[in-house]
Amino acid sequence: MKEKILWVGLIFVMISWVGNYLYFQSKQLEHPIFLDHYYEVYLPDETYLTFYYLSNKMDHSEVSYLLIDGVEVYPVSHDEFSIWPSNAPQFEQEFAHQYLKSISLELPQSVIPLEEGKEDIWSFEEVSVTFSNGQTFTSNIGKVNVYRKLLDDKAFESRISSGSNQHRSEEAMVVTRPITVEAITLPFSKDLSEDVFVKVNLDQEKLKELNAIYQGGNAPDWFEDEQNLEWNEVEGISINEEVFPFQLNKNDWMQLSMQFNPHRKSFLEFGVTILGKSDEEEPFIHKSFIIDHPYLTQQDINEIIEDKQGGRANEPSF
Repeated sequence: MKEKILWVGLIFVMISWVGNYLYFQSKQLEHPIFLDHYYEVYLPDETYLTFYYLSNKMDHSEVSYLLIDGVEVYPVSHDEFSIWPSNAPQFEQEFAHQYLKSISLELPQSVIPLEEGKEDIWSFEEVSVTFSNGQTFTSNIGKVNVYRKLLDDKAFESRISSGSNQHRSEEAMVVTRPITVEAITLPFSKDLSEDVFVKVNLDQEKLKELNAIYQGGNAPDWFEDEQNLEWNEVEGISINEEVFPFQLNKNDWMQLSMQFNPHRKSFLEFGVTILGKSDEEEPFIHKSFIIDHPYLTQQDINEIIEDKQGGRANEPSF
């Protein structure tokens, strides 16, 4: 009788072990998953890219190099600045079965396909990634535009930039000469139509009060309160409305307010583009830069895996 009970117990332990093992295996990624990035890079000042990817906790391999349109791009080591012990896993966020990791890459300017006199932009959406364990696969990484140089004739001077916990940022700027603003546009607009929203504010009397901050004084009474307003309460007109063209004189102020979808899973590093012409009909271009990264939840990770790996979800969402 005791022997029978022992065998029943052993069988139960074995079934439990097999079940746990199969469950664990079902949560493992076939290979690391790269998230979506929407980046603009301007040479020669900017030569680095940082991509984010998910990898299994038990996967200790590292990115060896990326192949982008035939160009080999290698990681940049920051070990000497790392806060992690040398034998500890390095990650941005930790989840049930995966880590969110990042890899910084240096673009080799001498070989990227930007030829003088031809296209001034190199765009790519896919990369071939090789890891230190020999695994190689092709991954969509969103969209990246690399430009030969930043075209900006300083029609505006940035005075005040701010952000809030409402997934919003703002930039107030001053006009350096009389201009006509003909358009304000976003790159990747088709992909980010539900993720990034922009308003323009031209209230001169109110905006000029911000000069006190620029000169090191106290902010206007309304400034802090407006950081936490709901988007529909933020002053200004959407750039999607019939607001263009409009004229600005020298020393006039203009404020851009940018709202980001708090449920977005993509990484943003690009510029809002302001286009127009001077009184002398000379065209100008100005960039108001955005850097906004998501803080991901376990539910976000589940959805990313299901979307990119076809239904292999991670943990139940509650």
